[in-house]
Amino acid sequence: MADLPDATRVLIVGAHPDDPDFFCGGTVARWTAAGATVAYVVVTSGDKGMPDPSLDPVAFSRMREAEQEAAARALGVIDVTFLRLTDGEVFDTLELRARLTAEIRRFRPDLIVTHDPLTRRYRQHPDHRAVGAATLAAAFPACRLATFFPEQVAAGLAPHVVGRALLFGSDQPDTFVDIAPVFDRKIAALEQHASQASAFPGGLHTRVRQWAEDAGRPAGLALAEAFLSVDLE
Repeated sequence: MADLPDATRVLIVGAHPDDPDFFCGGTVARWTAAGATVAYVVVTSGDKGMPDPSLDPVAFSRMREAEQEAAARALGVIDVTFLRLTDGEVFDTLELRARLTAEIRRFRPDLIVTHDPLTRRYRQHPDHRAVGAATLAAAFPACRLATFFPEQVAAGLAPHVVGRALLFGSDQPDTFVDIAPVFDRKIAALEQHASQASAFPGGLHTRVRQWAEDAGRPAGLALAEAFLSVDLE
């Protein structure tokens, strides 16, 4: 599929600040421009990504959260929730599944976007795998059944059925979104993550354009973001 997936409420779950913007910022820009409501859940605050290890990790985490909020605003995202787990120490635990289930039940999306936990790309941050696995477990079957985390239901978070997930970072994508019309908006959002600029010695714009060109090539698109679609019905 080479078109914008139909959705009215989209929840993006990323492991670190900037993950949602790097992996699907162009798609988010297209969704919000089309009238969809988009929110982010960010599991860590990126405290291990300090370019200078002498910095205060708490202050640095708050800086990364502020950068993520600014990037989200640039893309029209309505809300960013930080779970504040420790960067680099995330596992697919029952506690994380419960917290993600609560966020899904609160926001009630029809589509979830998160990391592909089963990609065969071995240069993959372990937090990405853990967050992807926990998010899928929360989306199916946990969030739809009142027998999972009944204390949430008692507190007013009713069960909710998510119809579909899109997984980014996959080595076998089947859904390609044209981001050429909104590429500049994606770059503008990514530029908000100023603390991470040193990760792109060749320049952010050049690196992200190359990724988008590579992602679009199988679908004949000049610039794209690629996902693996998962039916959760």
